[in-house]
Amino acid sequence: MRGGRIIVRVQPVDFAPLGIGVGKALMAEEAWIHGPEKPRDVERERERPSKPVDLETLRRRYDFIEVLPPRNVSSSEDVDRLPRNVSAFLVREFNFNYGLLGELCKLNRPILVYWDRFGYAWHGRLIREYAEEAGSVCFVPFGAEDVERIIRVLRAIAFLRSLKILYVGDVPSHSVRCASYDFADLQSRFGVRFQQISMKEYERTVETADRDKSMHVAEKWSENADILDEREGRLMEYANIYIGLKNLLQKYDANGITMDCAFLRSVDLVPCYSFAHLIDEGIPSGCEGDTSAIISMAILMGLSGEAALMGNLFANTTHRDIENNVIVINHDVVPLSMGAKDARAKLRDFHATGKGLTGYIELDRGRKVTIMGMDRNARRLWCTCGEIVWTEDTVHCRTSIGVKVKDAKRVGREGFGHHQAMTYGDWVEEIEMLGRILKLDVHTI
Repeated sequence: MRGGRIIVRVQPVDFAPLGIGVGKALMAEEAWIHGPEKPRDVERERERPSKPVDLETLRRRYDFIEVLPPRNVSSSEDVDRLPRNVSAFLVREFNFNYGLLGELCKLNRPILVYWDRFGYAWHGRLIREYAEEAGSVCFVPFGAEDVERIIRVLRAIAFLRSLKILYVGDVPSHSVRCASYDFADLQSRFGVRFQQISMKEYERTVETADRDKSMHVAEKWSENADILDEREGRLMEYANIYIGLKNLLQKYDANGITMDCAFLRSVDLVPCYSFAHLIDEGIPSGCEGDTSAIISMAILMGLSGEAALMGNLFANTTHRDIENNVIVINHDVVPLSMGAKDARAKLRDFHATGKGLTGYIELDRGRKVTIMGMDRNARRLWCTCGEIVWTEDTVHCRTSIGVKVKDAKRVGREGFGHHQAMTYGDWVEEIEMLGRILKLDVHTI
């Protein structure tokens, strides 16, 4: 995932211990603290993992992880002085101070428990009880996969909080039925900022795009795709859209965009193919002014570190598809990075109108994907995992993706939201974890 640099900042916290050995706990001090070492714990310390996941190793492995110097905490005042611009607090599993842990939980950040090189927080359950009673979210990893999940979830949340999304057009959207347009609420809960601009400003920016830059973009597009539907002669015109969008993002210091495209004055102004390239640059780009869909895309991009797309659920779907547990995601924006290894993109018109530019590319058949939707109030998520079984050029909308799932009928009965987001990989557990942090109700299908 490219785009702006995302930082997952972790603050280790060392509490002043309550301390066994203080006062008259003579047996504990003599037998537990100064007694012989536990022989199998000594053996455990000698074990070496094939892929270490201690914090220092992770910091070197991932450039987005920043581990701050440990802070000693022995009073409520020390808690108040802790930094707030962090993704999580990391505490030790023994000798923690119950009262001060409760104060730490009030800072509304996830609590992580120190883990070893294998990713095991051996006694983290002790902290989790107190943290959860104090209303905090506490993760106790038990293996390298758990640690990797935690890191991905924190990255996704950091990505959300870094976003400033341009909303082009009218509010609410003319075509979306289930999305939230309470931008203040979305910012307070997700950290995502929305900036509305007019469709006229978009059109003016496209009209005044630098022609030399557009020509360069058009040449690159023609080199990397097969051009159909007589799009060759107008490729530079459509490249103006890409340059115009880049100019708008720069002008407003934004790193995401969605557009109420149903009310564009001309089909030739659809941004589909430009959006596909922006997504591959790490910039969430969503259709139709669907705020729920673009937030869903951003979550999946943050979790996977790869591109995501959005689309209609069950459009271009047959009864036979459902009977065979195949659901269909159908839309006009497909990031080229999601194409199969040897697939080549095709540039075509928009919905057989002879106008506009859309891209089509075969996706990676047999690969796992996660599909996720969000309700109109942005307070519930549903998700499922499946496998791509086919991709088809269905003209309207251009790309249909058949995904084999466990129970297609259940998706139809229990799913919600207008558009759905999709990316490669199985991120269901991560979505459930993210839901705990962001206080979202997650429904796994």
